[in-house]
Amino acid sequence: MSPLSIGIVDTGVNPWHSHVRGAVAGCRIFVAPADGAIVEDGDFSDPAGHGTAVAGVIRQAFPDALLYAVRVFDGAAATYPSLVARGILRAAAAQCAFVNLSLAVPPGPGADTIAAACAEAIAAGCVIVASARPDRPGWLPASLPGVHAVTADATLADDEVRTLGARRLAAAGRPRDLAALPRTTNFAGHSFACARGLVHLARQRRAPIIRSS
Repeated sequence: MSPLSIGIVDTGVNPWHSHVRGAVAGCRIFVAPADGAIVEDGDFSDPAGHGTAVAGVIRQAFPDALLYAVRVFDGAAATYPSLVARGILRAAAAQCAFVNLSLAVPPGPGADTIAAACAEAIAAGCVIVASARPDRPGWLPASLPGVHAVTADATLADDEVRTLGARRLAAAGRPRDLAALPRTTNFAGHSFACARGLVHLARQRRAPIIRSS
């Protein structure tokens, strides 16, 4: 079986973090300050830590997977719909079987671009998984056709996932614990439920098929 490749469109990933070490590649997609063009380079470092925490959840489940980090947020954790869309397409071009989108974009300008990118990636065979907030039902990409939406549920254990409907899941909204950081001050929320939902779906897809003799 070929190694699993998982795209993480987020704030970047620190490949040297103790929760992430392993096969990591990626890129940064950003707006050039000189002329406003969308450009790409190889700096997928993570100034915010969010994408690294997401990657840590996925790495725990799949230690041999190739994680492909697509950094679309700047140092202030801000981005544009056009960058998110480009990031989705970049992960698909890197042949990621799954793409984690622990982010949410309001409907409005740029929504069509994200919708088109998700549709193209899904058509190419990617499984798109996005975080979903119950109080933001129309936000993208979770609300789009074909996208698996995952909501945080604090009553669930770390390895427990609940099916809410077609392509709708609930999972624990916790990252992996850090020894030097109390859980109450660590990241939390739908972003990490998204990563746990992706793990659940990837395990289902990669489970061996047993045929009767």
